[in-house]
Amino acid sequence: MTSIQIIASIFGLIMVYLSFLHYKRHEFNRYQFVIWEILWFGFIIVTILPDRFNVITERLGIARAFDLFAIGAFVMVLSLSFHNYLLITRLEKRLENKVRQKALSELSSIKVKHL
Repeated sequence: MTSIQIIASIFGLIMVYLSFLHYKRHEFNRYQFVIWEILWFGFIIVTILPDRFNVITERLGIARAFDLFAIGAFVMVLSLSFHNYLLITRLEKRLENKVRQKALSELSSIKVKHL
């Protein structure tokens, strides 16, 4: 095992532990916890056994296993970015609606007092 594999495996184990801590603090629900654990354990397996993926890379016409992992990571980052964008957009709309409702209710209470 090379030094980069050891470092990557230690990083993966730390992230598994941090995911567990966030789950115990109720910052993740069970579904989110399981997804993160699968991703981190998958990362550890891929870093320890990269040669096992040569069959997949040959079928896809990719030169190295690292290229396959880089492509997968890129797709994952784009997917998560899109998901985060959607969540932020929904939050902005909800916040805007709440602020609008509160402003309108305060405006109507001010009009009632002045009449």
